[in-house]
Amino acid sequence: MPKKNQTDQMDDELKILEILQKNAGESIDDIAKICGFSRQKVWRIIKKLEAEKTIWGYTVIYDQERYNMKHFTMMIKRTTVPLQQNIIQEILTTHLDDILPDSLIKIENIEYVHGYYDGIFTFFAPDLIVAKRFCDRFKERFYQYIASADLLEGIFFVRNQTLQNPDIKKIVHYL
Repeated sequence: MPKKNQTDQMDDELKILEILQKNAGESIDDIAKICGFSRQKVWRIIKKLEAEKTIWGYTVIYDQERYNMKHFTMMIKRTTVPLQQNIIQEILTTHLDDILPDSLIKIENIEYVHGYYDGIFTFFAPDLIVAKRFCDRFKERFYQYIASADLLEGIFFVRNQTLQNPDIKKIVHYL
């Protein structure tokens, strides 16, 4: 069980992380004001979290539809064939975007999961045809490791990275 001081420190870190999750561009002064901390304390905590790789990076959420990109999820069920080291390296270094050259595929997440599926990929593509080509090429490339791959097209983000879509009223068109 963490000591009281460690618990307080983790609580302070979580306060800052929640603010950064909502707006990674928030100024240190504003974060300090919201949390009731000094500017120096906020800066020190953020630098510590970055150094420890608790914070992996910062990102922006934008309206992909405006740029003609659609969101897809590919769910993978593996075979029992063990992965070779070069295949593991290819997956870990995310060179998977290049499986379909010049396709504008942008992989968002690669997640190893426990359950019916073994892996989930989320990515952006200009349309369903390109997404299906990517899925087919992925299955061809890793055929001995893939028992099945299912593809879903996202229609509307209600929430994305904990944030509610500011254009939430558009969902009425889909219901």
